[in-house]
Amino acid sequence: MEPGIVVGKRYQLLTKIGTGGMSTVYLALDTVLNKQWAAKEIKDVSDPEQRELIVQSIVTEANMIKSFDHPAIPRIVDLVDESGTLYVIMDYVEGRSLSAVLATDGPQPEDEVVNWGLQLCDALEYLHRRTPPVIYRDMKPSNVMLKPNGLVQIIDFGIAREYRDDGGTVTAAMGDTVQLGTRGYAPPEQYGGGGQTDARTDVYALGATMYTMLTGKNPAEPPYQILPLRQVDASLSPALERVVAKATQPDPADRYQDCAEFAYALSHYREEDAGQRAELERVWKRFVGLVAASAVSLAVGVGGLIGYNVALNSDFGYWMQIARQTSSEEEARDAYVKAAEIMPGSTEPYEGLASVYRSDQVFSIDEEQRLRAVILPSLGELRANEDYARMAFDIGKLYWYNYAAGDAATKGTRSERIRAAAQWMNDAAADKDFEQHELAQAYAGIAEFETTIVPLINEGSDVGLYRPYFDRVLYLLDELSGQENDVVRLETANLALDAAFTYPRKLRADGISQKELLALVDKAQALVADVHPTTDVLDAEKERAFNLVNSARQAVADAYVDVEA
Repeated sequence: MEPGIVVGKRYQLLTKIGTGGMSTVYLALDTVLNKQWAAKEIKDVSDPEQRELIVQSIVTEANMIKSFDHPAIPRIVDLVDESGTLYVIMDYVEGRSLSAVLATDGPQPEDEVVNWGLQLCDALEYLHRRTPPVIYRDMKPSNVMLKPNGLVQIIDFGIAREYRDDGGTVTAAMGDTVQLGTRGYAPPEQYGGGGQTDARTDVYALGATMYTMLTGKNPAEPPYQILPLRQVDASLSPALERVVAKATQPDPADRYQDCAEFAYALSHYREEDAGQRAELERVWKRFVGLVAASAVSLAVGVGGLIGYNVALNSDFGYWMQIARQTSSEEEARDAYVKAAEIMPGSTEPYEGLASVYRSDQVFSIDEEQRLRAVILPSLGELRANEDYARMAFDIGKLYWYNYAAGDAATKGTRSERIRAAAQWMNDAAADKDFEQHELAQAYAGIAEFETTIVPLINEGSDVGLYRPYFDRVLYLLDELSGQENDVVRLETANLALDAAFTYPRKLRADGISQKELLALVDKAQALVADVHPTTDVLDAEKERAFNLVNSARQAVADAYVDVEA
């Protein structure tokens, strides 16, 4: 299909952005929502059986992904059959694949690869924790996109499958007995090794992917070996070599047993570095020699000082006190991280980090990555803490109002922020004993609506969803109107105004009266009028809200044009 053509009566193909063995990918404009998507054109196949297999695989992939809600997993929002050619409409991911990065720039710095590894651990752990768990089974550099902001996204779920304890496949394009994946990145059990693929399968493939990005060597090429990292590049960390080696053990029982364990090892490998330990040992031996040559009283004094410093460095309360009392954001952040390492199951250090990152009203990409690196390895312990819902709620609000998903210097779009917050709000809402349970439910319900409504509209499955959405937005507007935080008030008002402007006909169809909808607009306008901005960013947000008021009123009037006022 040539660029400029409209498929599905709404998606205009703008330009070709990629080609593969079976597909061509276009940048497409949604003429209904005025939004850009990626449109994957599946090449027509003359063999009916082969075409049916391809279509089945694509539909299975689409149905699986539509249930996912994670910022590292692009959404599929529509399937279009245009004169026998199939188009998959999905999130447009700007950036380059890791394989393209490697081809252009060569092996990547250790810190970068570990950062990507931690992000991918988070996404894979999300899949593995679903019910039933989803095993990706095709992790490799060409299936990971690196965005300009440094975040990565997983693409191509064509051979992912849902896992059952009995070894069966709940959802898969093909059965689990078929050899799938990419040799070199796929572990032995994926190639007729007699084992069941599970979370450890993805651990292996991620380890192999990191190996490639660190060394430039492709385990998918003969002799399909993953050598010790330092045999390829002696400058790499011995500890990281051990981490990658453990992740890529042939026997699943010898690997990290899940991605949370893998992430913990990646987060702490420098502490285990053999070179660092050897240096510390040499320093310690020199120090002991000096002490032995000194007077006994001095030795006792120094010994006492050493003991005191060791106690301080392992004292949770000490680091929490430092974090709370210092005026330096960097010092507070580092102290909270130390406290979290001492007591990873306590919610207090993570609450403190969230407070530090919220202080300038922008939760940057770098800050988000640091928070995930600290919190991901401890999620299991944290979920057992009775204060977990409170922590999840506060972190969810940090994403909802402050996350700089689009740009390190400014906040991202609302949809990006809400999507990133969804997982945390769902966790908070799941605890019925949480004192703000109803508010968390409202946030979680809005997040679910915002992240799933586009594909549901395309399916015609959105009827009945707008009344609960309206009720939640109204509840949020009422609950947060007394907030002193101008960011929260403006964001909530803009959310309500956008709802009235974007979905008035849908809201009407779900039984919302014109009077109710105009009352929502009135409340949002009053909330905006009560805000007195102190920054240029808030000034712009307030101006945007005021400009949207009249547009929202007109949209409501148009939607109820045949109804008497």
